[in-house]
Amino acid sequence: MKIGIITFVKCDNYGAELQAYALQKKLNCLGYDAEVVDMEKETGVLEGSFSTYKNAIVNRYRQFGLLKGTKKVVQLIIDKYQSKKAYNKNQDKVQKKHEMFNNFFYREIRHSDKFYTLDELRNISKMPYDILIAGSDQIWNYMQTRYLDVFFLMMANKWGAKKISYAASFSVSAIPNELKAKYRTYIDNMDSISVRELNGIDIVKTCTNRDASLVLDPTLLLNREEWIQNLAIEDYLPQEKKYVVIYTLSGSHYIYSLAKKIASHYGVEIINIKSGFSKVKGDDGIIHVCDAGPREFISIYSHAVYVITDSFHGTAFSVNFNIPFTTLLNPASNINSRALSILKLTETEDRLIYDDGTNREPELLSMDFANVNEIISKWRRKSLDFIRENLN
Repeated sequence: MKIGIITFVKCDNYGAELQAYALQKKLNCLGYDAEVVDMEKETGVLEGSFSTYKNAIVNRYRQFGLLKGTKKVVQLIIDKYQSKKAYNKNQDKVQKKHEMFNNFFYREIRHSDKFYTLDELRNISKMPYDILIAGSDQIWNYMQTRYLDVFFLMMANKWGAKKISYAASFSVSAIPNELKAKYRTYIDNMDSISVRELNGIDIVKTCTNRDASLVLDPTLLLNREEWIQNLAIEDYLPQEKKYVVIYTLSGSHYIYSLAKKIASHYGVEIINIKSGFSKVKGDDGIIHVCDAGPREFISIYSHAVYVITDSFHGTAFSVNFNIPFTTLLNPASNINSRALSILKLTETEDRLIYDDGTNREPELLSMDFANVNEIISKWRRKSLDFIRENLN
């Protein structure tokens, strides 16, 4: 019985690449014959479309009102412009980072011998798999792909493969009315459904009246020791040094001043795992890492005494590695449900701060992970039960 995993890969995103690694790693450790399908990365995804920017603008006015909302919108436009300008100016670094992700995929992830384009997957009549798994990350988010039919495994109907989702994410809190009929068709196509976020259960129920299972993101199926043993680079950072780590996808300005206060408390330096190349106010005096691949990401996390992040996977790795953390979210964002879900699941909602201009600081830096670890262990068992029940 051969298993193929359809998910985002080689997209230069740490969470996406590491969840793909984790799922195939865990399945093969459990004795299954599983591989990630080597597939095309979509370019020009819908998240950069006018409709998405429109939503971001509307959300800021709704959250902050006319005067403050206008300031937020102006800042959004400036940040987007500077980010794009810096991206275009640093194409050599962009390419280097892309090569690191490509190398990681081909060296560390068991993958198909054949490379597939998205159009090829949409129209293919046969693949060498008895089971297809729609893997984790934002594969069911209409703002991330124009090929939802591929990530809902519609092509598998042509040769009768079993169709399962593992920890699939919609990312958004609700499906627009004009897309609900399409989602109903796609969701009903699945033989078994599991999602990684609480709101995903509600979306499946609302669209189809079916029940979905809640499971852990694949990155949480491996524990800290497994991640470090398999991927950490021993001499990437000086063994004796520890850091406050920043991992932000939004480019929050406040995250840097907060990190400096926390680093001062611990008496350590700050490493920023940088997703872009633009300079942000307050980011001076910080070690910026623009050329880290997935293995370097794990290596940096293994040296963290504290993490400040606005990312789902930034939060997930902090929880999994037992690193005290703050999750800093933009209250005007429409994709907060991802991070909110894992905070609620692990009963760590007190680690959340909204980046609303009040410059709130964590009430307590230290964390007791005993309860968190019990929760993760319980959900690991439930997640593995879902896998065994639907793959055997």
